[in-house]
Formats: sequence, structure tokens, C-alpha cells
Amino acid sequence: MNDQPPPESPLDPFLAPFLHEIQVHDNEYQPGLETTEIAASLDVPQAFVNALFTSAQTRGLLKPIYGRGSKIRWSVSPAGRSLIDRIQHQEPRT
Repeated sequence: MNDQPPPESPLDPFLAPFLHEIQVHDNEYQPGLETTEIAASLDVPQAFVNALFTSAQTRGLLKPIYGRGSKIRWSVSPAGRSLIDRIQHQEPRT
């Protein structure tokens, strides 16, 4: 498993708060069911939350948690935690 931080993306400033919201909600996310709640928390459209999820999933910032049957929830991966730390501790540009 690769725990190195993923390359930077223009979505990173939006992905960090998205991943943080997943962490504060028991570190689990199920697309569809919790999209509305996270969209409201971030004050963004639901479609944007879907785009953030797809980006985070593709970049390995989330890892699957397999439940019964076909139920899959998603948790923040070590790479996702690294991105959150990097963005939160980044000095503002002047």
C-alpha cells in the first residue's frame, strides 16, 4: 500500500474539508445516503459532493469498508489524512 501523499490537484482545497466531514461522521461515508448532509455542511451543491467523492475515490484518498451484501461504506485512507494535514497546515499565499 502506498502511503505517500497524492500529487496536488486543483480540487485539493475542496477535498480536504470533504474528507474532514467524513472523519467527523464516524469516519464512514455512504454516497447517496449522506450526500445531502455533507453538501449542507460544506454549503455546496450535492453534485459537487459527488464529484469530490469520485475524485477522492480515484486518487486513493478513501478506502472501502465492505459490509453485508453489497453495502460499501468509505473511510478516509492514510493518504486522505495526509492531504487533510497538508492543506490544514499550508501557509496562506501572499
